[in-house]
Amino acid sequence: MRRLRNHGLALAALLGFSWAAVPVQQAEAAGTVTYAGTVTYKVWHWNIAGDAINYGSTTNGLVDAILGSLSARNPDFISLNEVCPDQYHAILVGLQAAGWPQSSTNFARFEPMPDVDTRLCGSDPGPNQQPYGVALFSRFAPTGTDRITLPSDGDKDRKLLCVSIATQPGDPSFCTTHITFDDAVKQAQLDAVRAETDTITATGGTVIAAGDFNTQPNDPLLDNWYSPNVNSSNNGNNTGTYREFDDQDPICPGYGEQTTEGSLAGACGQPAKVDQIFAPERKLVSYTQDAHPIATDRCKNRNGVYVPCSDHRILDATVTLTTP
Repeated sequence: MRRLRNHGLALAALLGFSWAAVPVQQAEAAGTVTYAGTVTYKVWHWNIAGDAINYGSTTNGLVDAILGSLSARNPDFISLNEVCPDQYHAILVGLQAAGWPQSSTNFARFEPMPDVDTRLCGSDPGPNQQPYGVALFSRFAPTGTDRITLPSDGDKDRKLLCVSIATQPGDPSFCTTHITFDDAVKQAQLDAVRAETDTITATGGTVIAAGDFNTQPNDPLLDNWYSPNVNSSNNGNNTGTYREFDDQDPICPGYGEQTTEGSLAGACGQPAKVDQIFAPERKLVSYTQDAHPIATDRCKNRNGVYVPCSDHRILDATVTLTTP
């Protein structure tokens, strides 16, 4: 497992940004902080199939669809999987123009996931031509970043990308990851991600981890993630310390709502749920999550024909956490 940690000025330089610290007063002014030992955050996640369906384009409707959803949902944390560099930069610029981040020069992170075939995103060649990867955006200026390469599946350099926000109550960290589809390596990658989130929690922080885990909630590979309190016919035998923000959904208790639009079968007679957002159970006061069906009239393929923007659904969650 290869790990690269960056802080402050070095990160800003890497991204071409100037460093600008954000005082705690700005977080208070945003209305997110409460003073009864809790804090509430809104989280938004989407595997956008930036190359597979959207061929790296920033003009086929995908970026507009993302920015439109973000404007409507107004999250504090944003997670993207399978995002191409040009798309990442277009979203970054759109969020800056909307005045969304508290610091316009320190709120976004991208981590590429190169593969053995050195395949690049399918947009026209440009300065940001790279493999797709994972990205996150934080309303609050990050004070540290972890970029961790997960155990190899022989195909892609799968990543875990996390930011910490020391200016917010409870010292929160927000992470995004995209786990392999290779069953032989899934456990090692899931364990590596969980080891990092456990470390953040053990040292006093509060972690929220989102991503395409390529693993369904009722898969035994996630038994050491889910708390034993998640115990239903749809998801049992759990030994972990985390809750997933949709595990109380009445559509399928313990499992949640589908997040894919494909043919892979899930629980309760619906397609599979592989996109999840986790947090430590002992830090949770309340949580809720929805998976939103994907519009079919927003994104166009190379032939100009409307297609679903992704084969994954958007996750939109709200969580209230305890703070020290």
